[in-house]
Amino acid sequence: MKTSALFCISLFTGSVLAAQQQQQPFLIHYANVTTPVTTHGRYLHITDIHMDKHYLKGATIASNCHREPRKHKKKKQKAGLLAGHWGAPNTGCDAPPRLVYHNVDYIANKWKDKIDFVIWTGDNARHDGDALITRTKKEIIGYNRKVARLLKKAFTLDDDRTLPIVPCIGNNDVHPHNELRGIKHNPQLEEFSVLWKDFIPEGQIKSFKKGGYFAIDVAPRLRVLSLNTLYFFSSNDVASTCSDPKGPGHRHVKWMRKQLKKARKDGVKVIIIGHVPPTVKSFKDSCLDDYIKLSTKYADIITGHMYGHANMDHFQIIGKNLDGSSSPPLSFIENHDSTADDDDHQVAVQKKRKDAGRFIQTLKRQYRQAKKARYTESLVVINIAPPMLPLFYPTFRISEYESDLDSPQFGNWLRYTQYYSNLTHWNEVHQAPQFEIEYATDRDYNMTDLTTESWLDFAANISSKKGKHVWKSYLDNMFVQTNNQWYGQSIGDEDRSSVINQWWNWLLNRFG
Repeated sequence: MKTSALFCISLFTGSVLAAQQQQQPFLIHYANVTTPVTTHGRYLHITDIHMDKHYLKGATIASNCHREPRKHKKKKQKAGLLAGHWGAPNTGCDAPPRLVYHNVDYIANKWKDKIDFVIWTGDNARHDGDALITRTKKEIIGYNRKVARLLKKAFTLDDDRTLPIVPCIGNNDVHPHNELRGIKHNPQLEEFSVLWKDFIPEGQIKSFKKGGYFAIDVAPRLRVLSLNTLYFFSSNDVASTCSDPKGPGHRHVKWMRKQLKKARKDGVKVIIIGHVPPTVKSFKDSCLDDYIKLSTKYADIITGHMYGHANMDHFQIIGKNLDGSSSPPLSFIENHDSTADDDDHQVAVQKKRKDAGRFIQTLKRQYRQAKKARYTESLVVINIAPPMLPLFYPTFRISEYESDLDSPQFGNWLRYTQYYSNLTHWNEVHQAPQFEIEYATDRDYNMTDLTTESWLDFAANISSKKGKHVWKSYLDNMFVQTNNQWYGQSIGDEDRSSVINQWWNWLLNRFG
């Protein structure tokens, strides 16, 4: 634990942390310069919760875990094709509410007194993959309201202060899916401004209603920019490109530029968060170009780019001339194809297998290209955290940053530790899930810090022949230690391990 130096009020003149801020973690300290600010140098990142109130224990996987089987229940249970009490890991089912509530309470009880703030990067509502139970606008709002209330309650400290919680809008948090119009009075943004009134500085509520983005100081000299990536998203057909002066994307870029300029003037470091990560396939061309330009121009104050959405635990490298074709496959993002029977389900599973192979191949090619490109152009590293929903296993991430204000490295991202819960085990033993360490960047990747240069060094290492062992660990972590177990779900327990190993060895031999 570290105690910062004392500050003059003038240092924060015009700061995004207005005196009327709803959350109160550091407000008292900024207003009273005689009181030092105690920080821990850690923060929590959670993403892609995907709560599903229709989840039913004992339901078939093919029904998105919504309906019980009509026949052969025992056979399906043995084959792992029925939903468990705590969720159905390694499938396309979303998270039962009991899992969401348990996970948040578990994390808060373990960490709320040891972290400075929470970043929460969107997608709280279930996917809309079940044609028999279509998702409604009211249902989506309900999920967002429940999760917001849950987080606020869970991260309220003993002195009734709430840790800063910084949300952003996911593509499954709006209706219709992916679509958010750039109109003057958007009812969905109005709704979020109410749901998140305790998370957004009061002085920015008005601008949030117009664009869905905001900035907040979460610790001394540390600011988070929460982006609304739906206005950059290539799948949002109702919003124009960022080159359209009248479009919402253009206004968002203008806001982003203004905020980064102001942050440099204020002498603060910045963490950028959003839901949809910036890649060639996921961002509109003009929006990606603007993002890269701003990120490289202000690289001296930006300490990290934190995203969700893609579900696989990995990092992307983007640059003006770098091949960005390694965007995560859609089958792993919108992975909920409700099917009539288990045979159709297995067809979808095989598609995922092929998609995973192609993605891994292009990602490794990107890392190899970056090894050369880093010397000719400025590159940006985008970090994508795995989800809390049990697409693989539920996860959360604890990041550490340099919080010593006297250090020349103040604000630098130092390391993170990834936690996961093996739901297969907890379903089998009929106990509440516990989390364990999956990996840590310093211990398992031998990274001294998480600056851009360190990520580029790591990319060069794991894409080389000498780094084959670390590359395998990286792939294990990408799929949260499941090794793509869903590929064996159509066979019996006695054969599944062999099939999984054959698949994994094939993947490593081909793309390793």
